[in-house]
Amino acid sequence: MDKQEIDVNSGVQANVGMDFQRNCSLYIFLEKYHEIKNKRYFIILEHYDDIVFGYLDSNNNLNKVETYQAKKSSTTWTNSAVFELIQKIVDNGISLLKDDLVKANDYSKDQFFITNNTIKLSCRNLLKEEINFYINETNESVHFMNLPNDLRETLLKGSKKIIFNPEQQLHFSTLNFAYLDFGRNSKTQLSLLIGKFQEVFGNSILDHKAARDTFLNRLNILDSTYNQGNISKLSDVSKRLESSSINEILDVITTQKLALEFCRKKSEKICEKLEINLFDSRYFELNFENSLDRFKDLTQGEHRKVFDFVSDNSNLFTQFFKDEKCIKALYNKFLNDKSSTLLEIQLKAAISAAYYLIKTKS
Repeated sequence: MDKQEIDVNSGVQANVGMDFQRNCSLYIFLEKYHEIKNKRYFIILEHYDDIVFGYLDSNNNLNKVETYQAKKSSTTWTNSAVFELIQKIVDNGISLLKDDLVKANDYSKDQFFITNNTIKLSCRNLLKEEINFYINETNESVHFMNLPNDLRETLLKGSKKIIFNPEQQLHFSTLNFAYLDFGRNSKTQLSLLIGKFQEVFGNSILDHKAARDTFLNRLNILDSTYNQGNISKLSDVSKRLESSSINEILDVITTQKLALEFCRKKSEKICEKLEINLFDSRYFELNFENSLDRFKDLTQGEHRKVFDFVSDNSNLFTQFFKDEKCIKALYNKFLNDKSSTLLEIQLKAAISAAYYLIKTKS
């Protein structure tokens, strides 16, 4: 297993038909979002398995891996087809143990075969009676160790074509079978993803379709990136979508989108209170949007000064009942207490943007 016999770029080269894996990875992320949102993690596509979620501890060591063989099918999965997938999954589990990314002392892994159709696992009991076990919408996820004893023994034995050696059999303890009610075609899956964004993020995202497309675009880039040296490595950052990058995406499509909506709705009243004429109001909105980006850039000292000033004076929020009046008060206080090289309209826009961000987070 030191040398990988399979071409680890085969999934990239055969990108046609990979929509299910990509869509599935986003669905899994959304399912897990509330559980993992405060953790450090990364997502990898077409690297060991179709989908990999890796979790890092405070020392940047890998403490958990979840892998998914994600396969769509128009027919029920039976033992003969499942054996081939199990072989690939357990072999990848062995390779993961040998991956050079440093692992924590409590390192663990879970490996999944996940599909959008019923999995029918069969065996015979001591009386030679056929026993069928189904994983579907009524029984969505089953760990190997929770299968009936006779069925576990049948799977461990393999088939005439596929025989599992003792090392492979050890990795059955991390094997899971899962059904995902996710539609049979990409169009249906894409519609379900919009609904999933609505379910997870609600009104904090204005355009759930745009949010879906933003994430899918990032996953497409990830999916089409070749494994360096034709070798899978969890440390290959070119194949990883990091949690920090995901948080930046979410910040843009949640906080920033809502801030722009606030600006559009309140612009007329704010401009009137700040004495910005109709001609300059369009520049106010443009500078409001620019301020949202510059607050996050540590090199933008003037904008950071404005943001810190509004944060330090957020006690003013309790003294007003209308946004535009509070913004006006903050602007006047800034002129009295501070100085800035920003143009007048830039300063007014920056204070307005800082007000919204700090108000919504307090």
